[in-house]
Amino acid sequence: MQFFDLEDKSEQDIVFDVFDLNDLQKSIFDTLEDQTLTVQEIANEVDRNRSTVQRALQEMTEKDLLMREGKTDKTVYYVYTSLPMDQIREITSEALDEWHETIQNKLA
Repeated sequence: MQFFDLEDKSEQDIVFDVFDLNDLQKSIFDTLEDQTLTVQEIANEVDRNRSTVQRALQEMTEKDLLMREGKTDKTVYYVYTSLPMDQIREITSEALDEWHETIQNKLA
């Protein structure tokens, strides 16, 4: 029995599956690769409105897939960047370990 179809999946696809990212979140993740952008810059890149992107960023930040940093330039604003892949691998592995432990406890 296989829970995830891993054949022909990239490392990034596996991360997307484990964290159940939707198409917008996947686009944001791809957009932020090696970049630090504001919410509006991300919204422009993925061609979605700012509030929709803000909700997606919040969910991704809560899943620890992105870093948010406050900046000040006359006003306070935030910039986002994705974590390095080695950290994302570690977070994904930890999420799978927690899931496995939860399943084991429910079956015990």
